[in-house]
Amino acid sequence: MPAVVQAAEAQYGFDIAAGPLSTALVRYAEQAQVQLLYAPQLADGRRSRALRGRFSAREGLERLLAGTGITIQQVSPQVFVLTAAKPLRPTPSMSSVAVPAPSEENEGGEIVVTGTHIHGAAPASPTQIVTRAQIERNGYSSVAQALQALPGNFNGMANEQSALSFADRSGNNLTLASGVNLRGLGPNATLVLVNGRRIAGSGLVGDFADISSIPLSALERVEVVTDGASALYGSDAVAGVVNILLKHDFDGFETRARGGMVTQGHAREWQLSQTAGARWGGGSLLIAYEFQKRVGLRSADRKYARSADLRAFGGTDHRYPYSVPGNVFGFDESGALGPVYAIPSRPAGTVLNANDFLAGQANLENFRIGSDLTPDQRRHSVYARAMQTIADGIELSIEGRFADRRYDSRTSGYATILFITDANPWFVSPTGASSDLIGYAFTRELGATRTAGSAKTLGLTGSLDAQLGSGWRLSSYAGFARQRDMSRTDRIANEYVLAEALGAIPDDPLTAYAPARDGYFNPYGNGSANSAAVLGAIAGYTDARTRSRVLTVDALADGPLFTLPGGMLKLAIGADYRRENFFSRSSDFIFTPQPNIGAPSRYTRDIWAGFAEVNVPLVGAENARAGIEQLELTGAARIERYDDFGHTTNPKFSLRWVPLDGLALRGTWGTSFRAPNLRELGQRETISPSLLPDAVGNSLVVLQRSGGNSTLKPERARSWTLDFDLKPAVFTGLRASVTGFRTIFDRRIDLPALRNFSRALVDPNLSAFVRRVAPGTNAADRALVEALLAQAGGIGGYPLESVTAIVDTRYVNTGSVDVSGLDVDVGYAFQHGRDQFDIGINATYLGRWRERLTPTAAAIDQRNRAEKPVDLRGRATLGWSRGAFDLLVGLNYVDRYRDLLGGRIKAWSTLDTRIGYAPKAGTLAGLTLAVVAQNLLDRSPPFYDSSSAAGYDGANADATGRFVAFEVSKRW
Repeated sequence: MPAVVQAAEAQYGFDIAAGPLSTALVRYAEQAQVQLLYAPQLADGRRSRALRGRFSAREGLERLLAGTGITIQQVSPQVFVLTAAKPLRPTPSMSSVAVPAPSEENEGGEIVVTGTHIHGAAPASPTQIVTRAQIERNGYSSVAQALQALPGNFNGMANEQSALSFADRSGNNLTLASGVNLRGLGPNATLVLVNGRRIAGSGLVGDFADISSIPLSALERVEVVTDGASALYGSDAVAGVVNILLKHDFDGFETRARGGMVTQGHAREWQLSQTAGARWGGGSLLIAYEFQKRVGLRSADRKYARSADLRAFGGTDHRYPYSVPGNVFGFDESGALGPVYAIPSRPAGTVLNANDFLAGQANLENFRIGSDLTPDQRRHSVYARAMQTIADGIELSIEGRFADRRYDSRTSGYATILFITDANPWFVSPTGASSDLIGYAFTRELGATRTAGSAKTLGLTGSLDAQLGSGWRLSSYAGFARQRDMSRTDRIANEYVLAEALGAIPDDPLTAYAPARDGYFNPYGNGSANSAAVLGAIAGYTDARTRSRVLTVDALADGPLFTLPGGMLKLAIGADYRRENFFSRSSDFIFTPQPNIGAPSRYTRDIWAGFAEVNVPLVGAENARAGIEQLELTGAARIERYDDFGHTTNPKFSLRWVPLDGLALRGTWGTSFRAPNLRELGQRETISPSLLPDAVGNSLVVLQRSGGNSTLKPERARSWTLDFDLKPAVFTGLRASVTGFRTIFDRRIDLPALRNFSRALVDPNLSAFVRRVAPGTNAADRALVEALLAQAGGIGGYPLESVTAIVDTRYVNTGSVDVSGLDVDVGYAFQHGRDQFDIGINATYLGRWRERLTPTAAAIDQRNRAEKPVDLRGRATLGWSRGAFDLLVGLNYVDRYRDLLGGRIKAWSTLDTRIGYAPKAGTLAGLTLAVVAQNLLDRSPPFYDSSSAAGYDGANADATGRFVAFEVSKRW
């Protein structure tokens, strides 16, 4: 036990993170320079709150031990004796996650941990806690970066790099947001809460939570439930729940700054935050502001991404024949369209003749020019909370959160096939024809396609908490959340005005452009042949805006019912009401002479829910016996009624057994669901004729049904977990948790027929979405076709009798995913002299990730395939601290896997490190300086011959490279 001789009345600077009490006491004694006398087993199974700031030794110790049941006796200014207020018994802290002690900013006693509604109860599911101190110590700059680094998270969707590398093919990440995708079941299958409240959805259909708006400076901790939890939280909690807990209160000021950059390339990052707060008798006020600016990583910064020709890396030449100079296209003997003549590169204004074209050759375009791997981003975030005790046992609080994030990114330049005739004065054909088709790219004239916009997030909550007596508590709140997304894509060509500029259609007076006055478009140049007036006239754009709103009113009461031999039976019961609203509007200037303003779409629904949870201690402190120190059963159920599709009921059961001190085992089973989102249900249905090939190559007329589907049912899931948690008293500092999990997620909502539309008539897996009809001979078929054509407003010149099939490409309940595996979390902390060490391993192994695209399709194991989850991901850390110095080294690992053709993609490991300096006393107390290096050895991601020619798999790797940052913070 540390011993020194300074007086305890002096003021000392403390910086102790919440965690195991045994570790916290050692750090306290060192920082306060006092002697602590206590039995070693006193600290076993207990956790301490965080302690930061300047206090006397006595005050600091009281804050550190509040809520632990330990009493303090001061025998001299330098010596404190610690004893237990009551006999030690096994506690919930022996589960895979300890029930956190109240932090410095949370002065309550028992608290509710994500995964249960009962105060002081252990979570019914495997739960991982990530504190702000852990995030900072690992060198992460944001909540999003820390959560997406979790081994159990899959970054193939709702991630900016997967979006810009097109590993995410959903197209839903409208504003390049950052989400959480546990188990790879989809970001819309992971429920994200902020302070236990739902937040508004992001994306094109508003179906996932954007966590990039959360300010790290206001964070206290994140609790991650890695199990289905709809019985507790309702829709979307299929893969798990992420509860982002922000500070409750704060006393003083904290200023933080961070700046960093890659050592190769343009990527930069600046971050500045200020937190201020005050406490008074029965109340507190907190406000935090954070600003972040990032300059994105360019494709040109990475040799494997700067060219679409990947042959130098063992890949394919992905350059395409839509280029500048362009190519004259034609049909070969099989009917395929492709380049037959290359247009030579000549100075601007050069008039070509037929002999100048290069027969049998093709110009190829490097479409990676000017593109980005990560976007430019700028974010302002503000969080404020006020709390006041208004009567004995009654507390009122209000909180608000606002963020404004702006983004800007570049992708490949616009490319198309031009139809040019002899009406164009520049026209010349290598074959003497009166018209030609030319494959053309606008990258050199309009630049890389640009997408920019904003995401604005607002959250407001008012809460009332009351002590009801007899141990019962009431927690109630009303919350409003809103997300406004805007995305505009420009530097693309308006096909209508372009046709006018080519002379393919007559001059239209509705356009501001007149080719006879402003000049015709010349497609035979090398990128400098057309004037600014012509290029400005043909420039088009698309604009999309969405708004998602959630209004929630919730009331929950929990407390003890009666005493059983094993302890107090506790119950939580509650109800809530939720109104969801989604608005979308789009406009474009691509195929019309004037901007086309689409009609807005509005969707609204109401949800009522009732829920209950019971915790039954079968064996506890009073009736413990050999082999059964604790045995408790938890059951929960929730029923929700939606006004648009009906109701759903979901139960969950958990059994927790502590056979001996330091070992806990737990098993869970439950069902979960995801409700169809508003756009999937309510999007207007459209009918359109199309031609599809049959098995022998004939083109048949079909009617395509597209849009939402009001008959959709909720997606559903069944989940099992079995885990054990080890924290032996005889081996202080060791903890280990192993969790086996399985989730069967079926009745998935998808667009299988649309994704494979060209094969709808020949793929037997799509037969359920195809109805063969004979309207010429069958009266029922004729009536159906006539009804559908009435919606379509005609069939475009085809006779009614020519319709052979109806292909349903609407959203449907189809397919399933069956995923199982292991989560492993092991840590060991020990001290050697004045040096303190800690070792950690966190890994996820997927033993199964089988996907069935349709009910009749075969199940395919998608593990270890490019752009799909990899079977093994993990992170190992080694930490050291001594006095004011702190060092952490982290090793990240992604297992090897294969591309879509079976080619091998190598395993990938990177090394991170952070060195910190934080004096505990003296004039520099409260100051922290740190240097962070992510991917210290600058390891490039393993090569992947992707169709986007990014050269790596944006779902399972990161192109950032070595990133070095400097951090400084000061607590005032």
